[in-house]
Amino acid sequence: MEQNSKINATPRGHTRGVLLAGGVLAALGAGYTIGTNVNAQQGATAVTPGPSAPVVNTAATNDAVRMQDAFAAVARASEPAVVTITTERKVTAASRRPGARVRPFGGGGNDPFGGNEQGGGGGDPFEDFLRRFKDFGLAPNSADKAQMQNLWKEMQNRQNGGLGSGMIYRSDGLILTNAHVVRDADTVTVSLNDEREFRKAKVLGVDERTDVAVIKIDAENLPTVKFGDSKNVRVGDWAIAVGNPFGLSHTVTVGVISAKAREVGLNPRNPGDYLQTDASINPGNSGGPLLDIYGRVIGVNNAIYSESGGNVGIGFAIPIDTARDIADQLVKNGKIRRAYLGVKIRDLGQDAQGHGLPDGTKGVLIEGVDENTPGGRAGLQPGDVVVAFNGQTVSKSTELQRAVQAAPVGSKGEITVLRAGKRVTLSSTLEELKDENQGATNPANPQENEAPQNKLPEGTKFDELGVTVRVLTPGMASQLGIKAKKGLVITSVVEESPAANAGLKRGDVIERVAQTPVNAIGDAQAAIKGLLDAQKGEDKKVSLYVNSQGQSQFVTLTVTK
Repeated sequence: MEQNSKINATPRGHTRGVLLAGGVLAALGAGYTIGTNVNAQQGATAVTPGPSAPVVNTAATNDAVRMQDAFAAVARASEPAVVTITTERKVTAASRRPGARVRPFGGGGNDPFGGNEQGGGGGDPFEDFLRRFKDFGLAPNSADKAQMQNLWKEMQNRQNGGLGSGMIYRSDGLILTNAHVVRDADTVTVSLNDEREFRKAKVLGVDERTDVAVIKIDAENLPTVKFGDSKNVRVGDWAIAVGNPFGLSHTVTVGVISAKAREVGLNPRNPGDYLQTDASINPGNSGGPLLDIYGRVIGVNNAIYSESGGNVGIGFAIPIDTARDIADQLVKNGKIRRAYLGVKIRDLGQDAQGHGLPDGTKGVLIEGVDENTPGGRAGLQPGDVVVAFNGQTVSKSTELQRAVQAAPVGSKGEITVLRAGKRVTLSSTLEELKDENQGATNPANPQENEAPQNKLPEGTKFDELGVTVRVLTPGMASQLGIKAKKGLVITSVVEESPAANAGLKRGDVIERVAQTPVNAIGDAQAAIKGLLDAQKGEDKKVSLYVNSQGQSQFVTLTVTK
């Protein structure tokens, strides 16, 4: 949550002012003036002259003026519907983490009462606070101590405040913003451009996965933003951000769309698909609109990349097509219902030939399947390469995630995969994702078990890969502490071999060669030879499905001939 802030205005003579969070300019003291163009001279008022004639007046400057007018028009049209959102969250002694200290005077490196954020020793924090006075030769009496203890209790139940932005998108008071702007808030206050304030806005719904939230204020006939179409936004298009950076209300910045479909990993369960812009976005802009040159909302400002906390020209916005769909569901249902398959996936990338597929094949590799899930019941197998979902081509795992999540719960999902060189279409009835931990297989916790591995007997050597293997037996599986029932156990690895370079080690179990399950030495040798013979050039690839200490995944080896 972005915290409220204030900025001291630059003094001019004896003139001083303070720009408060929210953009309120306050003159302090008699005779203080801010930004005036009226000068008092000997009792007379002299007004500074108006603008002079242009110094440069060319076709190029006139074109620039027209562009300038476009930006100004977008700002005027959008500002009435952009709001400031402030929140309060009561922090009580019960809700604070164990061992943490209250910083009664704000903290900081030179604050003698601040100290470290983490408490020390597990003692009474109030007594620890009092001990700090003794460092200065102070010893409060019993009456002072009682007063200080009451103050301490008040500070333990203090209010934490945050600041963000939002946009009115329906005239009856619906406001779109970020989930993190209103997260854990006890009170949400919305301030409009016309200075109206609504102190008890209602949070209708929050979706943490996409970081979208909808709030409602009790008002009618409000100005609204107009939604655009983020699908047709182009890299290089103008981008205009409006919001409240650092509490400076209704700040307008201009840039371009720097990239589309950015996957920046803000949330491990969010497939990404962000718009990237160099329009200046800072703390406080969260939840505000990113507009096109026509004044239409194309994104919801969400995050920045910065090592300093300030803008460095890399900002991210949630595409409005995504945000609008989420907002509609939140208003209708108060939550988001998402479909899932129950598979572990990754991009096929450059490993197509290692899976027996033509070089350049694009798709999504299935690395694991939970049996009692829609994907398991549909017949998906490790090694399948998904190339389409419901007729929509997919080449990256994030595209498949978005396509599945966008499908209605209970609907049929048609999954087209490449298996053994052929296209196979499977049908699945999509179910609702009930638990955020669903949607991917949950491997057992890896456990080091070197002693049983060291007792493994030698076996048959695969010279091309640089490993020696034996057929897995129940006794070996028990020694290794894994649930694998079939496969080939690696009993030794040659140093600096393809297997060693890929990270394979003694005790790993090869369950598949590419898409072929293996439980016999001959089957594995034939599958490896088939992969190598089908490839041209010196560097060839072999993908093995390897169970390493209970976790199965594909590992691609590069074999140089």
